[in-house]
Amino acid sequence: MGIETSYYIAIFVIYFVSFFIKGIAGFGDPLILNPSLSMFLENRLISPANLLISAPINAYMAWINRQFFSIKKVLFIAIFLLIGIVPGTLLLKYATSWTLKISLGIVVILIGIEMLIRKKNTKAKNNKLVMAFVCFCSGVTSGLYGINLFIIAYIERTSCNRNEFRGNLCFAFAFDNIVRMITYFASGIMTTDILLLAILAIPGVVAGLYTGAKIDRKLREETVRFIIISMFIIGGFSIVIKTIWTVVATKY
Repeated sequence: MGIETSYYIAIFVIYFVSFFIKGIAGFGDPLILNPSLSMFLENRLISPANLLISAPINAYMAWINRQFFSIKKVLFIAIFLLIGIVPGTLLLKYATSWTLKISLGIVVILIGIEMLIRKKNTKAKNNKLVMAFVCFCSGVTSGLYGINLFIIAYIERTSCNRNEFRGNLCFAFAFDNIVRMITYFASGIMTTDILLLAILAIPGVVAGLYTGAKIDRKLREETVRFIIISMFIIGGFSIVIKTIWTVVATKY
């Protein structure tokens, strides 16, 4: 009974913290969820369960911020993101080099530092060629490593405020979620254990998202931007640390 209680408490706390961050930044929940849950759950359960939870939340966040984004722009982003996911997934069995993954993490960290030191009012022009390239690369890394951070950097650079950032980002994520959801169900990945984990996570998700959204309303634009960039940099460090940990664990 004690083990079951501690398990439920751990699930609640992890999901609460993860979606508290998402309520403020609009992303970042997998950066906390994946490493935390992997300490006592198998990875085959974590990603599908998180997908079941994130898909409706991303759709909802995109909807409530719909007045801040252009449907033409976000569809353009989503299409090239999807195009990149296909070769990224196909390369999954061939590109397993840990040096490549660590290099990717370092690039993410450097981009995050540039975002941090760049002046807030330095907004990039909406170049469709650059956008297509960034979204394609983000799709490749998403399919290859489950990492979708480059598109976050681009949307942050081209968005005027946090509402536009969240609207564009969550729409792109929602589109990605729908494609992955169809793939998971079609391939039989979804099981009753995954559905049970998603159901158990609901209280922590709702409480975290609600609390994060409440606090977000009291934060200044500069503070939210700092949180967004901090989560981006943490994502880069998590890539490097997790890769090194995997290599060491495999060897020893």
